[in-house]
Amino acid sequence: MHPNFDLYEQLATTHRQELEREAEQYRLLAHLPRQHPTVVQLAVGRFGTLLVMLGTWLKQAEQRSEPAI
Repeated sequence: MHPNFDLYEQLATTHRQELEREAEQYRLLAHLPRQHPTVVQLAVGRFGTLLVMLGTWLKQAEQRSEPAI
């Protein structure tokens, strides 16, 4: 069986075009504006911080109320 150079060339051209398309997509994505955190994400983050602070405060209050042995 002899290699078909026309088929190989067509395959190589198609592959190069796919790579160029992929590179163009990455270039376009790089120029998109960065997404800022939403109000919900900020609220959830602050609520989590509040819960951690509350837990720490409760632990400290519990330690102060226990009698020393």
